[in-house]
Amino acid sequence: MTFLERVTKSAKSLGEGAKTIGGKAGDIVESTKLKFEVSKLEKEVENNIYALGNLVFMQFKEAADHEEEINRLLNTTKVLEEEIVKLSKEIEKLNPKPPVCPKCNEEYPPNAKYCMNCGEKLAQETPPAE
Repeated sequence: MTFLERVTKSAKSLGEGAKTIGGKAGDIVESTKLKFEVSKLEKEVENNIYALGNLVFMQFKEAADHEEEINRLLNTTKVLEEEIVKLSKEIEKLNPKPPVCPKCNEEYPPNAKYCMNCGEKLAQETPPAE
């Protein structure tokens, strides 16, 4: 292999590495955005539940009818919780949890054959096809 071929091969390898790093950085940014959105939705759910408590108490205390507003808040909160679940699944896809040992529940590297903590032989998992 000539010097020029080795340089070309090394440049291609570096380019592929940069693409991989760039992709992972993009995943981290996307994951952070999704986590921020989940946080906002969770705060909104918290506010709705607080408002629901106040409405139920006011309805009890004043014998007034707040049923329509209570139902609106209940439905809105249900939709928010569904959106949180959906976003959490997207975050999980971007940041999959590392595998854990079935014997001691310690995390291990994806290609490990044995657990570094207890020595248990680990089943080799094949990554899911996309």
